[in-house]
Amino acid sequence: MEKSELTKKIEELSRPAASFNRLYELAKILRRQCPWDKAQTPRTLRSTLIEETFEVIDAITEENPGHVREELGDALFNLVFIANCFEEKDSFSISQSLDEVCEKLIRRHPHIFAGTGEAKSSEDVKAQWDTIKENVEGRKSRSALDSVPKGFPPLLKAFKLLKKAAKSGFDWKTQEQAYKKIEEELEEVREADPGHIEEEVGDLLLSCVNLSRKLGVDPSAALELASNKFSGRFKFVEQKMKESGLAMQSENTDRMLDFWKTAKIIENADNL
Repeated sequence: MEKSELTKKIEELSRPAASFNRLYELAKILRRQCPWDKAQTPRTLRSTLIEETFEVIDAITEENPGHVREELGDALFNLVFIANCFEEKDSFSISQSLDEVCEKLIRRHPHIFAGTGEAKSSEDVKAQWDTIKENVEGRKSRSALDSVPKGFPPLLKAFKLLKKAAKSGFDWKTQEQAYKKIEEELEEVREADPGHIEEEVGDLLLSCVNLSRKLGVDPSAALELASNKFSGRFKFVEQKMKESGLAMQSENTDRMLDFWKTAKIIENADNL
């Protein structure tokens, strides 16, 4: 798309502002002229935004700056496009949304913008943030868990709920207690009848998430790492079974496990 005269004028003052303006103009043009874009609503765009967010996360995990740049652009476009949908109905403008978050950031960082506050560490900043959110902005919830979005993916939701509970003092005092809880839940899974197995497995998973929190590990990142590792090893097994003329079937499980162990050895050697 050709840059508009407005974008060119803005570019003379600020390149980022000009780039954002160009994206904003492009979203409006697509909204007016493209049949698919015209048919979208904020509700239909929810899944797209989730997908784009996870693609950004994947790119960051890969530590590939070029890929991060591309995926961030896609995510930004989705945000601008959704804001444009609300702007069309005079619900609010994208400028109002941007101004509001700027004011919020200034208000919640008084140690930087107002010369007040005793935020000397990241923990101090977080405590100050929560205090301002509750006492200045009046966002105090009836429960410490109310601020966790209902639409979070289950693993992330569990992690956030446990973090909020722990912040309120509801937590195991030691890591060992968290380990023992997993052992208890695992035994309950073993003993569960068919009608309660789903519930007990859920309790076991929750206890594992809680242990990861106690260990300072993000369970989503840990599970992503494990999933990628499993995928790589499984593909190695598939390839070796194919080269050996063997079918991926249960009667060949021992051979598959041999190749799996080989994949682990190769993987560990590469990490040395």
